[in-house]
Order: sequence, then C-alpha cells, then structure tokens
Amino acid sequence: MKGILLINVGTPASTEKNDVKEFIGAMLSDPFLTGKPEWWSTFLAKNIIAPSSASRVSEKYKLIWHNEETPVSPLVYHMRKLAQKLEEQKGLPVEIAMRYGEPDITSAFRELEKKCPLLHELIVFPLYPHYAQSTTQTSKEMTGNIFYRHPHSFRLKFAEPFYNHPAFIHALTSHAKPYLEDIDKLVFTYHSLPLPQVEAGWKKGKEYDYVYQLKETNRLFCEKLDIDPHDTFLFYSSQRGKNWLNPFLNTDIGDLPKLGWKKVAVIAPGFPVDNMETLYDIDIEARKIFMEAGGEKLTFIPSLNSNDFWVEAIWKIIERT
Repeated sequence: MKGILLINVGTPASTEKNDVKEFIGAMLSDPFLTGKPEWWSTFLAKNIIAPSSASRVSEKYKLIWHNEETPVSPLVYHMRKLAQKLEEQKGLPVEIAMRYGEPDITSAFRELEKKCPLLHELIVFPLYPHYAQSTTQTSKEMTGNIFYRHPHSFRLKFAEPFYNHPAFIHALTSHAKPYLEDIDKLVFTYHSLPLPQVEAGWKKGKEYDYVYQLKETNRLFCEKLDIDPHDTFLFYSSQRGKNWLNPFLNTDIGDLPKLGWKKVAVIAPGFPVDNMETLYDIDIEARKIFMEAGGEKLTFIPSLNSNDFWVEAIWKIIERT
C-alpha cells in the first residue's frame, strides 16, 4: 500500500519565547537556507539571531496562533485538517512533518508504519509549489538522511514542484476568484530569496529557477481568470537583507495608494498553507502599511489550506509521481 507524507518548513511548538528561540535557531542553522557553512550558520543562529529576535517573533505568533482547547499553530492546524481529508477521501494513510520542529520526520515515519504495516511506498509531498534550495532541497535532503539511518519496509518517492500543474492552478484560481471583486490591482507575493541562491538556480535551468517558476504560476493564474497582467504586481516578503529579491511587500505596498490603486487583493501562491508569512506579513503588517498610506481596501486571500479543490489537486499531482 502507498502512503503520503505532507512536509512543510515548520513552526514553533508554542508562542513561548523559548520555543520560538529554539525554532529560529534550528531553522537558521541550516546551510541550505543561509548559504553559509554549517558551523557558521549554527553559531550565528543560536548565539546571536535567535536570542535577539525570539521576543519580537513570539509576539507576532501570538497574534496569529490558532486558539482551540489545545492551542496550535495555524500551520499545524491546517496541515492536520488537510491530511485528515486526504486520508478519508482517498483511503491512504497520510501524516504531516516539519523540516524544523514538531511533528518531525522520524515520528511521521513511525506513525505511518503503525497505521499501515504493509506500507511499500511513501510519496513525500513537499508543500512548496516552486523549487528553492531553502525549502525543496533541504526537505528532500533531511527526509532522505533520516530514511537511510534505519531499514524501512517502504521506498520513498518525492513529488516534484507543481508550480504549473493544471490541478494546482485550478485549485488556486477557483479558491481566489470570489475575493477578486471590486479591486484595482491584484498583488502576488512570494517569499524573497538571497540573490546568489536565485542566480545559482537560474544557471541550472527552469527546473531550479525560482523566479521563472513563480512568474509562470502568475501567468497561468491570470490566463485562467482572464486577468490583464498589467493589473497585477509582484512583491517579495520575509527578506533578511538588501541583497534579496525585491520589491519588498513590507515597504513598497505603501506606494500603491499614491499611484491611485486604493483597492487591492493580495495572494501568496507559494504558501499553500497559512502561516506567519500570510497571516502576519500580509493580513496584519502589509494591511497596516497599505491603509495608513491611503488605501481603502486590502482583501487578503487565504491560502488553500484544506479546501476541497486543493485536496483534489494534491491527489492529481501525486498520481503523476
């Protein structure tokens, strides 16, 4: 029998400062993410960046944390719902895992083997539509490293980036369409990357070219909904320096009202599941900047999360894997 592992970047265990500090330290120690040697990344992350930023980031998480009887991050909440729907509708065992933090990949393997002792093939589905070494590559490397530490009854197969898959574009446009009424412009936003990483991917070809892939998603999205590309903007978020892909969402979106575009919708196709980059960076921070600059309406388009279009899209993407 086949199984599915949904994998994402990760999230702190809670909004408490120590948990946030641990998560930041783990994530920014990854040389695939930083582009620096592992020893230097680890030293900088755990001794300087995480301690100095944990309090500020903790406060941001508190604004978006999913409040239930057992509080959980939005990322974990929506991924669990997505896994449950896939499992119920498609009849295969499904688990979730994070590249950094919990639930981890090792425990996900264990749970899948408990659910299905006869598991013979595990399809790893990284929830990243577009290739980047800081998401796709590091998740693949870590999953493979953990897999080969111990014998397993199953083999691994990885789903490839699905930025142009018709099912993904259909899910994205079907979900977004109701939010696109009465707007002047549509804003696409994606996670920024360091320019050296972008250039390295570009040199290897379209299969690794982050900017090409996200622009292709935008093109197909506009084509499907008959949107004039001139009525859209492209911004980048979560940059950690000047030498990153720009224009930056958290500064340049404030220019739009001055240019006469006072009603915008914002979508982040690179994040199929809501997290800090959507719920805070867009719905709180970018909204505040835009409205204070004279904007009249900012429509936040939520991520696909666990909607039915997305469940079907994942299944169709997996079928070709």
